[in-house]
Amino acid sequence: MEPSAAPFEPDCRNRHAPVSSEAHVHPRVPHHLHPSPHTHSVHGVEGHRPLQRRALLTSMVLTAAAMLLEIAGGLLTGSLMLLSDAVHMLSHAVALAVSYLAIWMAARPRTPRSHYGLFRAEILASLLNGFGLFALCGWIVGESILRLRTPTPIHGLEMLVVAAIGLVINLVTAWILARSGAEDLNTRSALLHMIGDLLSSVVVVLGGLVFLATGWSWLDPALSLFVALLMLIWSIGLVRSSCSVLLERAPEYVEPDEVLRALRAEPGVLDVHDLHVWEITSGYICLTAHVVVDDAPVSETVLLRESLCELLWKRFRVAHATLQLEAGI
Repeated sequence: MEPSAAPFEPDCRNRHAPVSSEAHVHPRVPHHLHPSPHTHSVHGVEGHRPLQRRALLTSMVLTAAAMLLEIAGGLLTGSLMLLSDAVHMLSHAVALAVSYLAIWMAARPRTPRSHYGLFRAEILASLLNGFGLFALCGWIVGESILRLRTPTPIHGLEMLVVAAIGLVINLVTAWILARSGAEDLNTRSALLHMIGDLLSSVVVVLGGLVFLATGWSWLDPALSLFVALLMLIWSIGLVRSSCSVLLERAPEYVEPDEVLRALRAEPGVLDVHDLHVWEITSGYICLTAHVVVDDAPVSETVLLRESLCELLWKRFRVAHATLQLEAGI
């Protein structure tokens, strides 16, 4: 569901709204640098999202506790399923930490050498997290294959108890994040991560029940391979999204041709060219364009520019728009 846009305010000192409809919404940062005469930014301060910050911190602590419990349980019971689920929890604990860090960094003031703030740190962390997941998936796959060849004794009842505790913790964590509102996509993405972890825990519990009923020794490594596959799919998407932002590609949810058509349809606009749309981080969309208009006094062009920026904000969630106005011949 698209986040509702805040009211448009022409004064760029009052609004700054990095908003997205894909993976994250990042908290809005205070604007400390006055824009150039040719730059319009939609700026504002929405606060530090205290409710979401507390929910993320609590969820991160609970997830880390469940991860440590499953690591200990996996080593004591010999269950690879528990260890693989613990690795999965580790990935989501890092994702929660990244979301929490994004909110903290949003409050940091920008500097003359950091014009867009430090939002890119989140993308770098996500990229490193994705590559780390590749390595962890490889370890789980190798260990699973080894155990399929040489079965390892498993204490089924103990494994089931630990898995059930992990499932309960995941349920509580998902509830906390949902209760925080998750109206910003940053928190909502963390909630989706926890739902994925919840599904993984369900698989482990069901596997434990079947193992107790049948004694199938191959079930533990087989389900571990399944969990590793889920992790691999998620990590590929994470790396792909991170690289897309770092390469400054247009966001998947913003179609440049549609932006062009919308701008050209506005009264007073003769043509638009040299359009560029990219993200500083997921949820912080920037745009530059050359707009051809009728020759007019500067006061009239300012009003037109404000109108175009309002359009870009309301329809496409563009938080930082730089429009170069050119007189038509």
